[in-house]
Amino acid sequence: MALLNQAKEQAAALENVKQNLMQELEKEKDLQGKLTQENTVLRDSLKTSEEKLAKLDADFAVAQKAIEQLNSNRFLLKAENAALIEKKNTLNAKLTQVSQENDSLKARMNSIVELKKAIRELKRQVHRVGAVIKQKVQAERIVQGNRGFLIKDGKFTYPAKVRIEVTPAPAKE
Repeated sequence: MALLNQAKEQAAALENVKQNLMQELEKEKDLQGKLTQENTVLRDSLKTSEEKLAKLDADFAVAQKAIEQLNSNRFLLKAENAALIEKKNTLNAKLTQVSQENDSLKARMNSIVELKKAIRELKRQVHRVGAVIKQKVQAERIVQGNRGFLIKDGKFTYPAKVRIEVTPAPAKE
């Protein structure tokens, strides 16, 4: 009987150990299930984070290109602005010069003596221009009488050089 009691005690102890191990196994299975769920959630979160990162990288590349384009446009506009400022300065200088000339002409034309001098100078210029025109007309009449023996329409009809080119016949194979 002592052996039977001892076997019953061992069986009860083993049953107790079995119960404890089953409880631990259940706890481990629950823990593993929770870890699997958490792992799935973390993987989904990682995938969405990677997609967001890829989108941000693409947006960053587009922004970089836009910045480079804007910088090049800025440099072009700076150069154009400098050219316009320089042009404005030259136009201001010309305007100042023209206004000074205008003032001097107004002062000159308000004087009767100066007006008489200007009229005389204009008459002289008219006579000079008329003489030049008459000379050109007479020169054209002289050239028209030749009728092209050596000169026609102001060009020589006889060539100054004769050019002879000789090209060899193609070789027979």
